[in-house]
Amino acid sequence: MLTSVVVGILQEIGINLVGVLQAYSKQSSQSVKLRSLITKLQARPPVVREEPPIPRRFPQLKAKQAKAMAEDYQAGMRVKELATKYQISRETVRKRLRRRAIRPRKIGLDEQQIKESVRLYEQGDSLATIGKRMGVTAHTVRSRLIEKGVRMRSSYDHLVKS
Repeated sequence: MLTSVVVGILQEIGINLVGVLQAYSKQSSQSVKLRSLITKLQARPPVVREEPPIPRRFPQLKAKQAKAMAEDYQAGMRVKELATKYQISRETVRKRLRRRAIRPRKIGLDEQQIKESVRLYEQGDSLATIGKRMGVTAHTVRSRLIEKGVRMRSSYDHLVKS
């Protein structure tokens, strides 16, 4: 009974009951939000997808360059230097040298450098100092000294008083 009275009053005032129900219903407010979102999405510029860049390949080595690279290696250049000079990877340098039957040099010290390293170590220089001077790591120096039978000092020998 109360409902019919409310509906009658609303009709007399000129308010449409359907409009009132839409205004206060959750479904109506959600549909308004949905329409608003759709409008915003349509107003946005389209997303442009960029293609990923093509992976960079190292340039191919010409026959003349490969021959020059082999000559540079035999003249004493290191693999890393050759890779930089010819703009190729170090592995490519190694492969090209193998194809030409060029044996890789032993990494590290030659006999003269080993003798000098032994002398410096026995004078008291550290492995790191000798390595920097010779252009190799301290580990390389240590390995060559052990091969020559040099007794390694402990890291605290300089603290022990005789």
